[in-house]
Amino acid sequence: MKIFYNAYTKVVQNTTFYFVKKYATFPEYKDVPNILETFGMHTDFNRACQIAKINDDEIKKQLLNNLQSNAITAKIIQMKTENVLTAIQ
Repeated sequence: MKIFYNAYTKVVQNTTFYFVKKYATFPEYKDVPNILETFGMHTDFNRACQIAKINDDEIKKQLLNNLQSNAITAKIIQMKTENVLTAIQ
């Protein structure tokens, strides 16, 4: 069994929320999906980690560094929206 972590941000009603997840994976077994162990969401990164029961400062530092590096490399692509007419019967 191995543990890995994921963190990302999402803007909800003009407020940035941090999402932090802790997963367990079993690479020794074939076709076994990752299992979500804990999950935290908050406007404060440290509080989101606390909710997700991630207390290791080194892991929190790595997650925060990954968040910051992902924000720098992210590219926003504008999508053209179309008006769609639907018939209601």
